[in-house]
Amino acid sequence: MKKIVFILLVCLFCNKIVYAFDIDISEVSLSSKSDSLINLLDKSYNIELDGFDKVIIDDENIKSFIKNVTLLSLSDKTFDDKFSEFSKSYLYASSTNGFDTLTGSLFIRMFLEELDNKNIEANYIRDIKIVKFSEDDAISFVYLPNSKVNNETKEVVLIYWLKKENNDYKVYYPWLTIDDDLENYFKQVTLQEDKGEVIGGTFNKISLTGEDSVKVSEELLRNIYDNNKLSNVQITGMSESGSNIYGSGFVIREGIIVTTWSNFLKFLTESNYIYVNDCEGNTYEIDGIVTADTNYDVVVLKLKNEVLEKVTLGNPNELKVDDKLFTINSKENSTFSINYGTFISINNGRIKNLFALSSGDVGSALYNSNGEVIGFNVGDVLYSDLSYANSISYLKKLQDILVNQDFSNIGTTDIEIFKESYYNKYDGENEYNNINQKDMNEYKKVGNIFDKITLPLIKASLVDDILSLRYKNEIGNMLDSMYLVSGYTEELEKEGYKLTYQNNNKMIYQNNKYRVIIKNNLNYLIILIMEN
Repeated sequence: MKKIVFILLVCLFCNKIVYAFDIDISEVSLSSKSDSLINLLDKSYNIELDGFDKVIIDDENIKSFIKNVTLLSLSDKTFDDKFSEFSKSYLYASSTNGFDTLTGSLFIRMFLEELDNKNIEANYIRDIKIVKFSEDDAISFVYLPNSKVNNETKEVVLIYWLKKENNDYKVYYPWLTIDDDLENYFKQVTLQEDKGEVIGGTFNKISLTGEDSVKVSEELLRNIYDNNKLSNVQITGMSESGSNIYGSGFVIREGIIVTTWSNFLKFLTESNYIYVNDCEGNTYEIDGIVTADTNYDVVVLKLKNEVLEKVTLGNPNELKVDDKLFTINSKENSTFSINYGTFISINNGRIKNLFALSSGDVGSALYNSNGEVIGFNVGDVLYSDLSYANSISYLKKLQDILVNQDFSNIGTTDIEIFKESYYNKYDGENEYNNINQKDMNEYKKVGNIFDKITLPLIKASLVDDILSLRYKNEIGNMLDSMYLVSGYTEELEKEGYKLTYQNNNKMIYQNNKYRVIIKNNLNYLIILIMEN
């Protein structure tokens, strides 16, 4: 019998080797401290995420078109030559509306003039994001890091509204955003809040359907604010040095608040004390954690007392292109204010908007014009015209459970368990390396990895043609590991690798030969390189 069992184990092991690459890479999950701690939470409050998906699916034809448009826009050609080539090859020409064609031509001219006036130069494209919002319309966002604007280094985003012409997309309306524009907008909102002004505005007044839908009346803004102001909170993390970090949240049930997991992780690792306050200046202590999910990027916290007012959850699937969306929060723990943006599209529980967000906006509730919450803002894209929110649909069942329970009976896991675990420091780790020089020379060519990632390499191993690298982020309490790989991912993109999957803690790049998985594990960075 023992012999039979041994043979079965050998067969299973051999099969595992044979089929090592017949796996869905998007499902690769590396165990992390976050996952281990979340497993301690009460399973009766688990959030069901059927249909929620962060997988990036890019239209390569549009991407190629946009790269050509961008190269022309920033080329050294004369203005007349660029405009002429734009008009011949890239300008949307309506077959039924001559005014659209004339307007598009005017927009192109203004766009090229602005690029020339600002003397914009860029070395490379960091990312291209494409959002389709109708059968014939899409918006493409082109991120140009470390660009030169009148010889000063700035972050620049080129945005193209695309329309279909004979089954191909062409440029209808281009514009650009520079980081200074966004900074000035956020500073203005903060200044208004400091003055006690609760009615704000919007960063971008563009309408995707018609001019009439751009304007939002002060009466509507006031109505949404007054009816929901006590359902929104600011979350503050205070450190011993006196520096604070801020995030936002909202009330899903009296005494129960929701924010993003990524926010909460920052509070745990970068501060010594966390508290919650409302628009009237009242402060509240956190009693414990009800539930959390890293893929959905959410954590639900219970306060010490049954306070504040619960939000009304709406249906995000009823949103239409150009619908206005609203958020109520404070940029820097001052007066709360209401600001708004524009809905673009929703897919698999991910809501895309023309809504400029700063780091303090992450976790805030996103309201529709009826004052119902349809999503919560996440930090996938900040300081850009584009932003993402996660649909609220997945929290409706949880809200029903919480509302129908006595507050005292809502179970939690003590926040101190999470604090102690995240504050724990690891010392005395030894580097381990079983890779021969020949293999190392081959793998180091992938994104020039050993030059681009300068974190201490703790472990390196090669098993079943999968290279596993584990780096220690010794400043993890100040900077997330995913921010430290930008040079590496930029190099991968220069080498032709495509970003095929992304969430807050994991990215996957691949080309015809390799797949590269980059995983954040709090104070560690884990990278897997495997052959296709």
